[in-house]
Amino acid sequence: MDSAPPPATPLTDPPAYVYGPSDIYPLASTGPSGSRSRSREEELCGKADHPDWLYLGGLLALDVGAIYVATGPLKYATAPEVRGIGPALIGFTWGATITGSYLAMPKCDPHWVSYPPREGDVRDRLPLALTLALVSAVTAPIIMAVATGPQPDNWTTQERMARLFVAGGSALVGAVVPYLLPPKTYRAARELERIRIGADAHGAFGSYTIRF
Repeated sequence: MDSAPPPATPLTDPPAYVYGPSDIYPLASTGPSGSRSRSREEELCGKADHPDWLYLGGLLALDVGAIYVATGPLKYATAPEVRGIGPALIGFTWGATITGSYLAMPKCDPHWVSYPPREGDVRDRLPLALTLALVSAVTAPIIMAVATGPQPDNWTTQERMARLFVAGGSALVGAVVPYLLPPKTYRAARELERIRIGADAHGAFGSYTIRF
């Protein structure tokens, strides 16, 4: 008795597009009649091609506001705990400014758009994120001390030291915030990257990375 034939292998759709070594420009959309229209890749690259000035202006406003509050009402508060809020505000906004300024800079060039190779996307953003956080933590106490100016005589040595540590620790926290609330340049660049990774995800190799 003949055995039943094996089930047919379901057909899978081919990848929408395979990026080649010379695909260094954002892909354009072509209509049925051959007309050219602005593609999603071109829109995203256009957003990421210019600094996010609104985001940078917001960071600058936060820095000015934090310094104003820390060197005004909070500096001459009676309780040391209340005075400690000032260094925390300055450190937090300064850390956000260091990381946010980098993320708000242009992240795409219309004449050179990268794509992941077949062995996978091997780039890791964690070292850069840690570097920006450490730079923020090291420089925040300096910014806080310069902004504070002469310290009142009734401040104890412990309080003066604690203000430095509070500013540095707050800067570490603030340096992470721009990754959670990124500027439009970084958001557009990440979405463009996901589009190009998805189109070429059929490669023989893959990778797993933790992304910010």
